[in-house]
Amino acid sequence: MSSESFLRNPSYLALLLLLVVSLTISGCYVEVPPATPAVVSVRLNELLADPDPEVRRTAAEGLGKIGHPSASSGLIAALADRDPHVRAAAALALGRVGDAKSGAALVEHLSDSSESVRTASALALGEIGTSVNHEEKILRALRQPEVSTRLAASRALLSLETVSFSTDLLSALDDPNAQVRQGVVAALSETGDVRSLPGLVKLLQNDADAGVRAEVAFRLGKVGDAGVVPALSVVAGKDSNPTVRQWAHWAVRQITTSPGFGSGNRQGQ
Repeated sequence: MSSESFLRNPSYLALLLLLVVSLTISGCYVEVPPATPAVVSVRLNELLADPDPEVRRTAAEGLGKIGHPSASSGLIAALADRDPHVRAAAALALGRVGDAKSGAALVEHLSDSSESVRTASALALGEIGTSVNHEEKILRALRQPEVSTRLAASRALLSLETVSFSTDLLSALDDPNAQVRQGVVAALSETGDVRSLPGLVKLLQNDADAGVRAEVAFRLGKVGDAGVVPALSVVAGKDSNPTVRQWAHWAVRQITTSPGFGSGNRQGQ
Protein backbone atom coordinates (compact mmCIF):
# COMPACT_ATOMS: atom_id res chain seq x y z
CA MET A 1 0.00 0.00 0.00
CA SER A 2 1.41 3.42 -0.96
CA SER A 3 1.83 6.12 1.67
CA GLU A 4 -0.91 8.18 0.00
CA SER A 5 -3.45 5.37 0.00
CA PHE A 6 -2.50 4.54 3.60
CA LEU A 7 -3.18 8.13 4.64
CA ARG A 8 -6.59 8.02 2.93
CA ASN A 9 -7.54 4.79 4.71
CA PRO A 10 -10.71 5.59 6.72
CA SER A 11 -9.62 3.61 9.78
CA TYR A 12 -6.24 5.33 9.85
CA LEU A 13 -7.83 8.76 9.43
CA ALA A 14 -10.33 8.10 12.19
CA LEU A 15 -7.59 6.96 14.55
CA LEU A 16 -5.41 9.94 13.69
CA LEU A 17 -8.30 12.36 14.19
CA LEU A 18 -9.17 10.95 17.57
CA LEU A 19 -5.51 11.06 18.57
CA VAL A 20 -5.26 14.74 17.65
CA VAL A 21 -8.39 15.54 19.64
CA SER A 22 -7.32 13.56 22.70
CA LEU A 23 -3.85 15.10 22.76
CA THR A 24 -5.28 18.57 22.40
CA ILE A 25 -7.89 18.21 25.09
CA SER A 26 -5.84 16.23 27.58
CA GLY A 27 -3.00 18.74 27.60
CA CYS A 28 -0.28 16.17 26.90
CA TYR A 29 3.18 17.60 26.43
CA VAL A 30 3.99 18.57 22.87
CA GLU A 31 6.79 20.68 21.48
CA VAL A 32 4.39 23.41 20.37
CA PRO A 33 1.57 24.93 22.47
CA PRO A 34 -1.65 22.95 22.09
CA ALA A 35 -4.43 24.50 20.07
CA THR A 36 -7.40 25.93 21.94
CA PRO A 37 -10.76 24.10 21.84
CA ALA A 38 -12.06 26.82 19.52
CA VAL A 39 -9.23 26.28 17.05
CA VAL A 40 -9.59 22.50 17.13
CA SER A 41 -13.35 22.86 16.63
CA VAL A 42 -12.76 24.94 13.51
CA ARG A 43 -10.47 22.25 12.10
CA LEU A 44 -12.92 19.47 12.89
CA ASN A 45 -15.78 21.47 11.40
CA GLU A 46 -13.86 21.58 8.14
CA LEU A 47 -13.61 17.78 8.21
CA LEU A 48 -17.40 17.50 8.36
CA ALA A 49 -17.23 18.18 4.61
CA ASP A 50 -14.66 15.45 3.93
CA PRO A 51 -15.67 13.04 1.13
CA ASP A 52 -15.07 10.06 3.45
CA PRO A 53 -18.09 9.37 5.73
CA GLU A 54 -15.86 7.75 8.36
CA VAL A 55 -13.87 10.96 8.64
CA ARG A 56 -17.08 13.02 8.86
CA ARG A 57 -18.47 10.74 11.56
CA THR A 58 -15.29 10.88 13.61
CA ALA A 59 -15.10 14.65 13.21
CA ALA A 60 -18.64 14.93 14.59
CA GLU A 61 -17.71 12.71 17.53
CA GLY A 62 -14.62 14.83 18.15
CA LEU A 63 -16.71 18.01 18.18
CA GLY A 64 -18.97 16.42 20.74
CA LYS A 65 -16.02 15.52 22.96
CA ILE A 66 -14.75 19.11 22.85
CA GLY A 67 -18.22 20.60 23.32
CA HIS A 68 -17.32 24.09 22.08
CA PRO A 69 -20.34 26.27 21.17
CA SER A 70 -18.80 27.14 17.81
CA ALA A 71 -19.45 23.55 16.68
CA SER A 72 -23.24 23.94 16.65
CA SER A 73 -23.74 25.31 13.14
CA GLY A 74 -21.56 22.68 11.49
CA LEU A 75 -23.18 19.85 13.45
CA ILE A 76 -26.68 21.08 12.62
CA ALA A 77 -25.70 21.04 8.94
CA ALA A 78 -24.30 17.51 9.42
CA LEU A 79 -27.78 16.33 10.46
CA ALA A 80 -28.53 16.45 6.73
CA ASP A 81 -25.54 14.25 5.84
CA ARG A 82 -26.37 11.44 3.41
CA ASP A 83 -24.77 8.89 5.75
CA PRO A 84 -26.94 7.91 8.75
CA HIS A 85 -23.90 7.17 10.93
CA VAL A 86 -22.72 10.75 10.44
CA ARG A 87 -26.19 12.10 11.22
CA ALA A 88 -26.43 10.05 14.40
CA ALA A 89 -22.96 11.18 15.52
CA ALA A 90 -23.89 14.80 14.81
CA ALA A 91 -27.10 14.51 16.84
CA LEU A 92 -25.30 13.04 19.85
CA ALA A 93 -22.59 15.69 19.55
CA LEU A 94 -25.20 18.45 19.60
CA GLY A 95 -26.50 17.05 22.86
CA ARG A 96 -23.01 17.28 24.35
CA VAL A 97 -22.49 20.82 23.04
CA GLY A 98 -25.75 21.76 24.73
CA ASP A 99 -26.82 24.61 22.48
CA ALA A 100 -30.58 25.06 22.86
CA LYS A 101 -30.73 26.58 19.37
CA SER A 102 -30.20 23.11 17.91
CA GLY A 103 -33.49 21.88 19.40
CA ALA A 104 -35.61 22.64 16.33
CA ALA A 105 -33.28 20.69 14.03
CA LEU A 106 -33.16 17.74 16.41
CA VAL A 107 -36.95 17.63 16.69
CA GLU A 108 -37.18 17.35 12.90
CA HIS A 109 -34.91 14.30 13.01
CA LEU A 110 -37.19 12.43 15.36
CA SER A 111 -38.72 11.37 12.02
CA ASP A 112 -35.40 10.60 10.31
CA SER A 113 -35.34 7.59 7.99
CA SER A 114 -32.71 5.97 10.22
CA GLU A 115 -33.67 4.49 13.59
CA SER A 116 -30.24 5.27 15.04
CA VAL A 117 -30.65 8.94 14.11
CA ARG A 118 -34.13 9.09 15.63
CA THR A 119 -32.84 7.61 18.88
CA ALA A 120 -29.77 9.87 18.93
CA SER A 121 -31.96 12.94 18.37
CA ALA A 122 -34.21 12.02 21.28
CA LEU A 123 -31.19 11.49 23.54
CA ALA A 124 -29.71 14.81 22.46
CA LEU A 125 -32.97 16.63 23.15
CA GLY A 126 -32.86 15.18 26.64
CA GLU A 127 -29.37 16.64 27.09
CA ILE A 128 -30.17 20.16 25.95
CA GLY A 129 -33.80 20.47 27.05
CA THR A 130 -36.36 21.59 24.51
CA SER A 131 -38.67 24.54 24.26
CA VAL A 132 -42.42 24.23 24.55
CA ASN A 133 -42.47 25.65 21.01
CA HIS A 134 -41.24 22.24 19.83
CA GLU A 135 -44.03 20.30 21.52
CA GLU A 136 -46.38 20.31 18.53
CA LYS A 137 -43.68 18.85 16.27
CA ILE A 138 -42.88 16.18 18.83
CA LEU A 139 -46.57 15.26 19.03
CA ARG A 140 -46.64 14.91 15.24
CA ALA A 141 -43.76 12.45 15.50
CA LEU A 142 -45.81 10.56 18.08
CA ARG A 143 -48.35 9.82 15.32
CA GLN A 144 -45.84 8.41 12.82
CA PRO A 145 -46.18 4.76 11.72
CA GLU A 146 -42.64 3.74 12.74
CA VAL A 147 -42.48 2.46 16.32
CA SER A 148 -38.99 3.82 16.87
CA THR A 149 -40.12 7.30 15.82
CA ARG A 150 -43.00 7.23 18.29
CA LEU A 151 -40.72 5.92 21.01
CA ALA A 152 -38.19 8.68 20.32
CA ALA A 153 -41.01 11.24 20.47
CA SER A 154 -42.26 9.96 23.82
CA ARG A 155 -38.75 10.28 25.22
CA ALA A 156 -38.36 13.74 23.75
CA LEU A 157 -41.56 14.90 25.47
CA LEU A 158 -39.97 14.15 28.82
CA SER A 159 -37.11 16.50 27.95
CA LEU A 160 -39.50 19.46 27.85
CA GLU A 161 -39.40 21.78 30.83
CA THR A 162 -43.20 21.54 30.93
CA VAL A 163 -45.57 19.19 29.11
CA SER A 164 -48.99 20.46 28.11
CA PHE A 165 -52.09 18.31 28.29
CA SER A 166 -53.60 17.60 24.88
CA THR A 167 -56.08 15.20 23.36
CA ASP A 168 -53.30 13.98 21.02
CA LEU A 169 -51.19 13.00 24.00
CA LEU A 170 -54.16 11.35 25.68
CA SER A 171 -54.95 9.38 22.52
CA ALA A 172 -51.39 8.06 22.45
CA LEU A 173 -52.25 5.95 25.52
CA ASP A 174 -53.79 3.58 22.97
CA ASP A 175 -50.52 3.14 21.06
CA PRO A 176 -50.02 -0.52 20.05
CA ASN A 177 -46.46 -0.53 21.41
CA ALA A 178 -46.04 -1.00 25.17
CA GLN A 179 -42.85 1.05 25.42
CA VAL A 180 -44.52 3.99 23.70
CA ARG A 181 -47.54 3.71 26.01
CA GLN A 182 -45.24 3.68 29.01
CA GLY A 183 -43.45 6.81 27.81
CA VAL A 184 -46.78 8.55 27.17
CA VAL A 185 -47.95 7.66 30.69
CA ALA A 186 -44.85 9.37 32.09
CA ALA A 187 -45.36 12.42 29.87
CA LEU A 188 -49.05 12.74 30.74
CA SER A 189 -48.30 12.61 34.43
CA GLU A 190 -45.91 15.52 33.96
CA THR A 191 -48.83 17.67 32.80
CA GLY A 192 -50.39 17.40 36.24
CA ASP A 193 -53.79 17.67 34.56
CA VAL A 194 -56.62 15.75 36.23
CA ARG A 195 -58.15 15.08 32.79
CA SER A 196 -55.44 12.46 32.31
CA LEU A 197 -56.52 10.42 35.35
CA PRO A 198 -59.41 8.41 33.80
CA GLY A 199 -57.20 7.30 30.92
CA LEU A 200 -54.39 6.34 33.29
CA VAL A 201 -56.77 4.35 35.51
CA LYS A 202 -58.10 2.52 32.47
CA LEU A 203 -54.56 1.43 31.57
CA LEU A 204 -53.87 0.42 35.15
CA GLN A 205 -56.85 -1.89 35.09
CA ASN A 206 -56.65 -3.25 31.55
CA ASP A 207 -53.23 -2.91 29.93
CA ALA A 208 -51.69 -6.25 28.99
CA ASP A 209 -48.14 -5.10 29.74
CA ALA A 210 -46.98 -5.19 33.36
CA GLY A 211 -44.40 -2.49 32.72
CA VAL A 212 -47.13 -0.10 31.60
CA ARG A 213 -49.33 -0.95 34.60
CA ALA A 214 -46.41 -0.45 36.99
CA GLU A 215 -45.60 2.91 35.39
CA VAL A 216 -49.22 4.01 35.78
CA ALA A 217 -49.30 2.98 39.43
CA PHE A 218 -46.10 4.88 40.15
CA ARG A 219 -47.33 8.00 38.34
CA LEU A 220 -50.72 7.89 40.04
CA GLY A 221 -48.90 7.85 43.34
CA LYS A 222 -47.38 11.17 42.36
CA VAL A 223 -50.32 12.94 40.69
CA GLY A 224 -53.44 10.97 41.61
CA ASP A 225 -56.20 12.05 44.00
CA ALA A 226 -58.71 10.31 46.25
CA GLY A 227 -60.74 9.30 43.21
CA VAL A 228 -58.09 6.85 41.97
CA VAL A 229 -57.56 5.11 45.32
CA PRO A 230 -60.29 2.46 44.85
CA ALA A 231 -58.81 1.32 41.54
CA LEU A 232 -55.30 1.30 42.98
CA SER A 233 -56.45 -0.70 45.99
CA VAL A 234 -57.99 -3.39 43.78
CA VAL A 235 -54.81 -3.61 41.68
CA ALA A 236 -52.67 -3.73 44.83
CA GLY A 237 -54.53 -6.83 45.93
CA LYS A 238 -55.27 -8.64 42.70
CA ASP A 239 -52.82 -7.77 39.91
CA SER A 240 -51.00 -10.82 38.57
CA ASN A 241 -47.62 -9.06 38.67
CA PRO A 242 -45.90 -8.52 42.04
CA THR A 243 -44.11 -5.37 40.89
CA VAL A 244 -47.41 -3.80 39.83
CA ARG A 245 -48.95 -4.74 43.19
CA GLN A 246 -46.02 -3.18 45.06
CA TRP A 247 -46.26 0.09 43.16
CA ALA A 248 -50.03 0.19 43.62
CA HIS A 249 -49.60 -0.28 47.39
CA TRP A 250 -47.02 2.49 47.39
CA ALA A 251 -49.31 4.80 45.42
CA VAL A 252 -52.20 4.24 47.83
CA ARG A 253 -49.94 5.16 50.74
CA GLN A 254 -48.65 8.24 48.93
CA ILE A 255 -52.14 9.52 48.21
CA THR A 256 -53.85 8.65 51.49
CA THR A 257 -51.09 10.13 53.65
CA SER A 258 -50.79 13.36 51.70
CA PRO A 259 -52.00 16.61 53.34
CA GLY A 260 -54.62 17.15 50.63
CA PHE A 261 -56.22 13.71 50.90
CA GLY A 262 -59.99 13.88 51.17
CA SER A 263 -60.22 17.43 49.87
CA GLY A 264 -60.09 16.44 46.19
CA ASN A 265 -56.70 18.08 45.74
CA ARG A 266 -53.13 16.94 46.21
CA GLN A 267 -50.55 19.25 47.68
CA GLY A 268 -48.49 20.76 44.87
CA GLN A 269 -51.14 20.20 42.19
